Amino acid sequence: MRVSRPRIRLLAAVTLTMALAAGGATACGGSSDSSSGSTLQMWTFKQAHVKPLQDAAARFKAQTGISVDVTAYTPDDAYKSKIQSAAQTKNVADVLEVHAVGEDFVLGGSGILADLAPSVNDAWKARFVHGTADSEVVSNDRYQRSLKPKAPDVGIQVGQMFSVPFTIGAFGIVYANKAKLTAAGLDPANPPKTWAQFVSWLKATNTKDPQAGGLTVGLKSSTTGFNWLLEPLAYAYLGKAKYQALFAKDPASAFGSPDGQRVLELYNQLTPYWTPGTQTLSIDDADRAFAQGKSAFDLGGTFTLAAIGQNGLKADDVVSFSLPAAEGGASADLKLAPIPLTGLSISAQSKKQDDVVKWLDFLTKSDEAGKFAQGSLDLTGTDLGADSAKLLGPNLFALQKTLGEASQGAYDASFTDIFSPAYVDTDAADVLVKMSPLKETTPAATNQALGALVANSWK
Repeated sequence: MRVSRPRIRLLAAVTLTMALAAGGATACGGSSDSSSGSTLQMWTFKQAHVKPLQDAAARFKAQTGISVDVTAYTPDDAYKSKIQSAAQTKNVADVLEVHAVGEDFVLGGSGILADLAPSVNDAWKARFVHGTADSEVVSNDRYQRSLKPKAPDVGIQVGQMFSVPFTIGAFGIVYANKAKLTAAGLDPANPPKTWAQFVSWLKATNTKDPQAGGLTVGLKSSTTGFNWLLEPLAYAYLGKAKYQALFAKDPASAFGSPDGQRVLELYNQLTPYWTPGTQTLSIDDADRAFAQGKSAFDLGGTFTLAAIGQNGLKADDVVSFSLPAAEGGASADLKLAPIPLTGLSISAQSKKQDDVVKWLDFLTKSDEAGKFAQGSLDLTGTDLGADSAKLLGPNLFALQKTLGEASQGAYDASFTDIFSPAYVDTDAADVLVKMSPLKETTPAATNQALGALVANSWK
């Protein structure tokens, strides 16, 4: 299971439980003293990461004599529960893979994770994709937010770093079944370059197979449609300034305005082509349905390729591309700024922190990062540079080419300063679902409803 956007809003109750569980949690954990020949315990919430991590552990042991035992606890809720119960008994694993720029701050603030800042020097930071390592460091803005009532990451301090980037990615990636494309007379080698072409492809596959030729995404979590599709579509069509204005105080340019209307009319072109019942599916259910041939297209992120593979559809049997930009808009080619998705952390309880640092250093070197990426079908946080194509292979390299830098105009899903503190994206997303796919409201009515929601959030 994955979160639907990088704005991770963990419940304060969970934070409080973890904080209580972690009290004084620096005594013991993992196992005995740090030395060559010791064994580290590592936990992850991603089953697809276990085998490539085990393969890396075998190579690590050959080099250092240090063993690493890897265990997955899924889904996410079970993983959180495992960490909480282990914190109470002072038996947290030495190494944890965590949701980056969110869960790491929560666990770090509560005392469960160790501060990595003293160990991660500039040379190590330079290995990572530009900007991702800096986002893992507690900024002054993040610290100030942590001081507010019910903040989930209370306890963090400026400059602390509770994880290093492990996997990165972006939202707004479309996957298509090559066999279904070919059956509909489409060429998988030339995916659509514009929004109109994308809609025409949907029409073609849906005409060929009305029950299983459409588009799916986990709309049971309504924010997937809003955050993964509407927002990048609006960004590419309107440009950065006008996109941000959709959520600002000025009603002349916020939702409810002509700009909001035009974006919603574009989005509404998808309405005939949603796979029947997609609004009832979770994110994992939608990926599974696509892998089983129940839809021709699946909307997700760079991480979705691994989920599709886990469900039995080979990476070579799908084509992926970033959400195409609409004609006549501000951008003809939408690039997506990468964000850290998962990070590698050290338990504050571990008595083997030197060995853990060696393990994290090993995993984030380019050759090992490339092997992990191919084994897991996840993009690595390590910048592979000129060796990317060779180390990633064609399918992952195609995903990497959808990424760009925010400073050069790429859509940055992690930038949330444009929203009112009272803005709730799930409320906006629920309004959108009523328009599409449910057809309960029109684009005009949806525009007015979203305008009222944004305006009220600023009051």
